[in-house]
Amino acid sequence: MIVSPNVAAGNVEFSSFCQALAGHWQGASARANQSPKLVRVESVCSADQRQLLLSVSRSARHQFSETWWFRIQGEQIKLTYFDGVDEDKQQMFTLYGQRGDFSLVGEGELNHRPALIQLRFDRKQQGWTWLQNAQYLDDDAERYLFFRGIEMQPFKQP
Repeated sequence: MIVSPNVAAGNVEFSSFCQALAGHWQGASARANQSPKLVRVESVCSADQRQLLLSVSRSARHQFSETWWFRIQGEQIKLTYFDGVDEDKQQMFTLYGQRGDFSLVGEGELNHRPALIQLRFDRKQQGWTWLQNAQYLDDDAERYLFFRGIEMQPFKQP
């Protein structure tokens, strides 16, 4: 089966997401209840627009860069995440879009609990706010909890 790079997962084409996020970004990153740290995000969209690779320098947890590799797999988006310390984590997502914003939503596990995981990319005037949220499925609360945020503004050389 051949899948077009314009495959719509959810209600938006992956190629639109891939092209929009490609670039060199900088900004603050913080987990819930932690002080922000300055990070750089390098984002590369593959030539066939079927893969997006994000490298986040110095995460809030470790001194190593994180790698977020999104790629089309069938009707969904597969994420492989590596933080430089722990084993790779993989997650399947559905991609949604509205008014230039993007959201990836998928079921997974967080803190050894089943969770609905949301990665939101909200368009700002000159960049993005990347919000990582979770909703525990073994809890009655019907809202996402903030886990981490990354500000992504165009990178400027000092």
